[in-house]
Amino acid sequence: MKAGSLRLRLLVAAAISISAALFVAGLALDSLFEQQVRTRVMQELTNDLLQLAGSIDVSETGTVSVTQTLADPRFQKPYGGKYWYIDELTPVKTRHVLRSRSMWDSDASGDIGPEGEQLVSTERTITIRNKAGDVALRLVVSTHGSEISLPLSAFRNQLTLYLSLIGLALTVAAWLQVSIGLKPLQALREQLALLGTSHSKRLTGEFPTEVEPLVSELNNVLDLRDKSLERARHRAGDLAHGLMTPLTILSAIARKVPKRGAEIEEQIDTMHAHVERSLMRARLASGRGHDLTGLAAAVDAVFATVKKLPRGDEIQWLNGVAADVVVPLERSDLLELLGNLLDNARKFTTSRVQVSYLLDHIVVEDDGPGVEAGEIETIRQRGHRLDESRQGFGLGLAIVEDIANLYQLELSFERSSLGGLLIKLGVKP
Repeated sequence: MKAGSLRLRLLVAAAISISAALFVAGLALDSLFEQQVRTRVMQELTNDLLQLAGSIDVSETGTVSVTQTLADPRFQKPYGGKYWYIDELTPVKTRHVLRSRSMWDSDASGDIGPEGEQLVSTERTITIRNKAGDVALRLVVSTHGSEISLPLSAFRNQLTLYLSLIGLALTVAAWLQVSIGLKPLQALREQLALLGTSHSKRLTGEFPTEVEPLVSELNNVLDLRDKSLERARHRAGDLAHGLMTPLTILSAIARKVPKRGAEIEEQIDTMHAHVERSLMRARLASGRGHDLTGLAAAVDAVFATVKKLPRGDEIQWLNGVAADVVVPLERSDLLELLGNLLDNARKFTTSRVQVSYLLDHIVVEDDGPGVEAGEIETIRQRGHRLDESRQGFGLGLAIVEDIANLYQLELSFERSSLGGLLIKLGVKP
């Protein structure tokens, strides 16, 4: 995919949207799970606290004792991970009067455990009445913070894995969705490409409602283009034909002028050449919506014509094109192109003209005098704009140049192995 393509933009937008949605969902699920784990741990601690409160006994002398062992065995194991202690609250000071076996010899209290670990705690203050008077006690039950952090860490790892898989699946689904959604545009592009290789002049087929207005506008543009081209060709043809008759009359008059008739006739011939070139251009097709034309048959047809021209029957015409070769030119334009190339070769060849098709190139060569290497290099440097004033590069090759420009074909000149000029025209079926 190219940068800036519609498919890439949609996929990037989908990936960003999916990532943002999954990130927010992950934060929400993480918060909910942490809340649930914390609630469960605090409920367990509250149950332990109630058990502890129910086990406390105060003697007549005010001695505090715990009469029952709490259900969780971790309270009985030194540094077992769960702890409790009881503080007696007096106006003077607060002191530990009892603590769980799990605290062993530690005096730790608050949020830090006997081994320096982080604790989660719950506490309650109670007052017990007896004959010695009221006794105020603070009961604290704690557990490791890992009771919350470990399940939360495991959940986050699994959540990250599954959300990544979901993100990947959603990205693939988005790619499929984009591909299916853009399929009508792909079909539209293929039809536009076919306009250059078929008789079709319009876009046809079923398109989604959103694409129909675009197809309709494109068809309107294509219709307008064809009408404009046809009008332009008719105007050029009418203008050229309109000038033909006056030029013919002027040529006849010039022959009767005693002194400067030859000069006038030379200018008339120049004007006549330009008119003829305009007629040729007017006859050319648009270069769009053309057929695939058989090259070998076209070469044979032109051979049959040039053989009737002066010296045509004295020349050996060789057609080396395979019968199955086709080129993307209108038949009329191909015949016009080959006619001018072969007519030019007829004028300068000694005895042989050969047409072949090599590596997507139409090759026309002869065994005439050709051109000098320096002149070939000059032609190559100047590209397709040939100097019509030079002998051998007159109106015929100018028309070849027009057709090559119309179809965007590569035109080049080389020295032929036969000794004369070799003209190559690059075409791709």
